[in-house]
Amino acid sequence: MTNLEALQAMLEYENTNLLAKALTDRGVSSSGTYSTANQRLVELSAADIYLVLLNHPEFREGSKSVNYSGAKLMSLRNEILRKWNALSVTIKAPGTGDTYTNPQAW
Repeated sequence: MTNLEALQAMLEYENTNLLAKALTDRGVSSSGTYSTANQRLVELSAADIYLVLLNHPEFREGSKSVNYSGAKLMSLRNEILRKWNALSVTIKAPGTGDTYTNPQAW
């Protein structure tokens, strides 16, 4: 199974170009063989796709219609980010320029 096929299996989403871009952005070859060594990056690519889908929760083409739940997409995304300890929020304090990062936020 390729990395692209593994990502497609996780998402059941059909935009191959978007999936390949998400993998490339994470430094993973879409045609490479999926393995536990790159599982983290493939799953983080899925989290990136969930974020894209949050911005486009409904898709229609002819008689085909797909509607994603924003709350479910965010939950799935955060679950992956927590699993790989990649969830963080940076907050700027108003008027000070100070920042605070809390990896356990959300």
